[in-house]
Amino acid sequence: MERPVHAERAARAFAAMQAGFRSRDGLYRRDGRLHLPGTAAHLWPFSRALVATLDLAGIEDGLPGFNAEAEIKNGLAALEHYWVANADPPAYSSDVRGTRIGGDRYYDDNAWVGLALVQLERMRPRPGSLERPGELLEFARSGWDQRDGGVFWVEQGRGIGARNHDRNTVSNAPNAELGFHLSELKGEAVTEPGRAMYDWVLKTLDASRSTDSPGTGLFWDKVRGDGSIDETLWTYNQGSMIGANVLMARLEQPPQDVVYLDRAEAIARKSLTHFSEDEYIRQPAAFNAIFFRNLLLLHHATRDATLRTDIIDTIRNYTDHAWDRTRDRHDRFHLSNGGVTLLNQSAIVQLLALLAWDPSAYVKLT
Repeated sequence: MERPVHAERAARAFAAMQAGFRSRDGLYRRDGRLHLPGTAAHLWPFSRALVATLDLAGIEDGLPGFNAEAEIKNGLAALEHYWVANADPPAYSSDVRGTRIGGDRYYDDNAWVGLALVQLERMRPRPGSLERPGELLEFARSGWDQRDGGVFWVEQGRGIGARNHDRNTVSNAPNAELGFHLSELKGEAVTEPGRAMYDWVLKTLDASRSTDSPGTGLFWDKVRGDGSIDETLWTYNQGSMIGANVLMARLEQPPQDVVYLDRAEAIARKSLTHFSEDEYIRQPAAFNAIFFRNLLLLHHATRDATLRTDIIDTIRNYTDHAWDRTRDRHDRFHLSNGGVTLLNQSAIVQLLALLAWDPSAYVKLT
């Protein structure tokens, strides 16, 4: 299918997302039943809608009726509603009402925002744009478990963090990616804490750690507070470790760069084999979008033409299924995992938009 077709579909899906979820104040409304009318979406779905906006803005030559600069400006302004500046360290709350009224601060949520801001910098460089991602990396550093290592899922000692002491692949690998991106953009060597987070995932949650090929995944979900391992395999965890290895390959000098690229390719091949078409449908669409965008980061780096083809074919098959079988007449997606939600809609927007990108631009993804 030609890129213009995906661009047109992405624009329609984005328009449906804005019509269905965007509020007058520039925020997005919360979906589901358990909230007051007009309540703003939590940071996690908001951040994925922001990424969808960036992905649409990355389509070469633009789109009719889509004002990329205005949409990005509005998204960044709305994002500030979640910022908690008076905390130490500062970071984004899950709720626009802040941490005093029910909002927790999640290390993975803040990583997604940091990565979105890095993608914006790669797409539209501007002075001072790395200051906020740097602050978010410091927030991740503050969540490091001083006893056993690993970044906690949620800020400890208050709210959900008073009882949840999980340390996840998703709270470590994306923050490692954030650290690696910042190192590359600043022209630095690989620095902590990104390397420590990456190494912790390999040491703790790599299903291949006791084999002849450690570091090649697949990757389990988390270490629970009681020390037991949750061995669930989510798509986004595989994607984050693929991306982390691609970035390490970009940062390292030969021959170490080959080691990390080999790891990224091995994880990708295992993942593409493990997750069938039915399995993608059962996984949350937002998880799949993170997995696929990291595969596209690898698509730019790998010399394996077969792997590049497999990556694109898998994403096309997934989006074709969503478009042909789950879309209603308003271009909303009724996916099996959650139905019509901001997370689901924004995930499909992202993937349709990325299929419309010039593949040479995948190097800008996060």
